[in-house]
Amino acid sequence: MSEKEIARLRDDIAAVDKEIVALVAKRLHLAEQVGMEKKLSGLALRAADVEEQVQVRLLRECGVRGISESFAASLSQSLIEESVRRQEALRVPGRLPQQVLVVGGAGLMGRWLTRYFRSRGNEVVVNDPAGPDEGFPSEPDLARAVARADVVAVSVPMSRAAAVLEEVAALHPRGLVFDICSIKAPVEERLRAMGAAGLRVASVHPMFGPSLWPLSSGTILFSDCGNPVAVLEAKDLFRASGAAFVDVSLDHHDELMAFLLGLSHLSLLAFARAVADSPFDLPGLRRPAGTTFSRLSVAASGLLDDPPELLRDIQALNPHTPSVHRRLRQALDDWQRATEDSDGKDFATMVQHARSYFGGAHP
Repeated sequence: MSEKEIARLRDDIAAVDKEIVALVAKRLHLAEQVGMEKKLSGLALRAADVEEQVQVRLLRECGVRGISESFAASLSQSLIEESVRRQEALRVPGRLPQQVLVVGGAGLMGRWLTRYFRSRGNEVVVNDPAGPDEGFPSEPDLARAVARADVVAVSVPMSRAAAVLEEVAALHPRGLVFDICSIKAPVEERLRAMGAAGLRVASVHPMFGPSLWPLSSGTILFSDCGNPVAVLEAKDLFRASGAAFVDVSLDHHDELMAFLLGLSHLSLLAFARAVADSPFDLPGLRRPAGTTFSRLSVAASGLLDDPPELLRDIQALNPHTPSVHRRLRQALDDWQRATEDSDGKDFATMVQHARSYFGGAHP
């Protein structure tokens, strides 16, 4: 084996080491969340039966992959001990005077909001027609819930958000109100009306799903609805997340989302559709890491895990979607013409143009 090949393999090992550390960090973060929930509920941090399940699980997984039992035992013990150490170091935040009402708190992002605010020491109450979110107080009477709340977070399907905001506005909330809609067209008029009426209202858009970790890798958009102080209040609520904050005008939010969400979703949905209708048996080709097909398959599978209603709303409710469709069709036509070009110059020019946009340094 040449020294060059050894060096390449060592680079591969270094990349795997980085992935291992990232996954261990994610596991420890999840363990910390478990620890916080236990402390909030007054439960013991250590549970012998749960630790035994972890050990058995890792022994089984390692055995399947030909890894020694002694290594598996050492790994499981190290993970358990480090998890417990981190849980013991957690400090339950003191209760803040703010009560946060999450309207739609039983949904995916609603549950994320309830857990985030509780982890910050807020008292959290859920209002949701689906019923209470387990572990959180529920108030089915919206008027009573709004009257008591210092913050009202509206986390309902975009098709219902305007009606819910109208209900909330009619109750004259004394606290901050914000929505988390991915598309603002359905709620823009209502938000502006609330701002004009003197309500403390802002519009928030977490650019991530409920499973993002770490939160500091995410971005949250904030839009002024006529009350700049409310925007500052909303930012204060999420400052502890470590996420990046970006101010976006309501006037331009959806045009931006047409590209960041609409175009990216549409591209993956088109890929998924074409593959699903392929005459070939392709599932086995999704697994090899590093191929373009596998990377797109992973991205498409992740997108398809989202509720179809949400995926449709992101396309259907954005007034700028037709423009994105036209651009995508035009791009396909351009690539087809460049592919059919006999000398390949047009294709190379298009590739270079795309590279320059994404920061490529290729000649």
